[in-house]
Amino acid sequence: MLRCAWCMKIIKNNQPVFGLSVKFADGIDNTESEGKIIQVGLSTRNTTVPMIVTAKGSEAKLQGTDGIFAICSEKCGKKMRETLTKELATFKEFHDIALQ
Repeated sequence: MLRCAWCMKIIKNNQPVFGLSVKFADGIDNTESEGKIIQVGLSTRNTTVPMIVTAKGSEAKLQGTDGIFAICSEKCGKKMRETLTKELATFKEFHDIALQ
């Protein structure tokens, strides 16, 4: 079971899930969290949100993805993309992905 990283709504197993993949900025090291869901602070929202940290050797990690935010809808995805654009101290780049 996942939660939307924007609205925190529970995303049930039979519901579609969208995602935003991120590459961490230089100097950000989350190797101890690989393969886990962690809480990431977003200073522009003054809150923390869940993010999946890709596991070492996973297909996502091999393609350069460091983390994935689960998103429940395109509307929430748009808002999250806008926020991530402002969070350049933590994230170098991000891309839409489909998790379903």
